[in-house]
Amino acid sequence: MFDTEGFTVIEPVVDKNYVVSPYITDLADQALSYLQADFPLHLCGPAGTGKSSLAMYIAAQWKRPIVMIH
Repeated sequence: MFDTEGFTVIEPVVDKNYVVSPYITDLADQALSYLQADFPLHLCGPAGTGKSSLAMYIAAQWKRPIVMIH
């Protein structure tokens, strides 16, 4: 992980307790389709809904780091 002003790059690590339900699998598959087509992926929603955990899961599947913008 390294921090630069305005964003952080993180190597994906999936929590061993992360529940991969059929819904999560479907979301991840859709996200990977966008990434494979060279489209960017932006997850948005209320705090505490699992956006960061989903991003970690997707990045681990894609074998790429995450860039978190703050």
